[in-house]
Amino acid sequence: MTIKKILVLGMISSACLLAACGGDTLDEAPPQISASFADSLDGWVGEFADYEDATAPTEVVWGLRPLPAPLSGQAYYTAGTNRSDDLFIYSRKKFVGYAPSSSYLLRFEIEIASNQSSGCVGVGGAPGESVYVVAGAAPTEPKTVQVNGEWRVNLDRGNQATPGPASQVLGNVANAVPDCGPQVYQAKVLKSTAPLAVTSNANGEIWVFFGIDSGFEARSAVFYKSIKVAVEPASKP
Repeated sequence: MTIKKILVLGMISSACLLAACGGDTLDEAPPQISASFADSLDGWVGEFADYEDATAPTEVVWGLRPLPAPLSGQAYYTAGTNRSDDLFIYSRKKFVGYAPSSSYLLRFEIEIASNQSSGCVGVGGAPGESVYVVAGAAPTEPKTVQVNGEWRVNLDRGNQATPGPASQVLGNVANAVPDCGPQVYQAKVLKSTAPLAVTSNANGEIWVFFGIDSGFEARSAVFYKSIKVAVEPASKP
């Protein structure tokens, strides 16, 4: 074999290694997830769960609204009246571009705005500390389905303060005003304390969801200012 042919073959082999012979590069970072709700809902779709027909929640809303004073701008507002001692109001969205059937580690950061002060007492639970902010992910679309007469999410996400394999409890909607003081809107950032493992589906898709899971038997509301999800492969080559 001539020296010229050896050099050409070497260049082809190197190109295959760098580009995985037609696939992505080995060190290419997976798509990251970020949404600011200042201008739009950015494709997030709302739904609710954890009730029976006789205890269906009322006044459940989702939408872009101006933030109340002293805050400014717009954010994603969700609210509903809990009549079952257990109401999950959540939003979901599909994200693409991941390696098919591959494991990833997700870390969530959600900024909310809430006027619910800390240390209050309510029916069924505290209106602040018993309304939990939950985030999760799955290879299939999170949906509300009826099981044995109850409307539940079709994922093992746990419930209220207890996380499940598909979710994390990031915190609650109580703000920094102590002793059930005046209801003033404040921003609050909630973050994962550990990564959540999820496997993409065969099409390289991951569904992400977040919401409030209420044990307070009355109306709960929250503004979501933004969500960020850091995504990395569970194991790097």
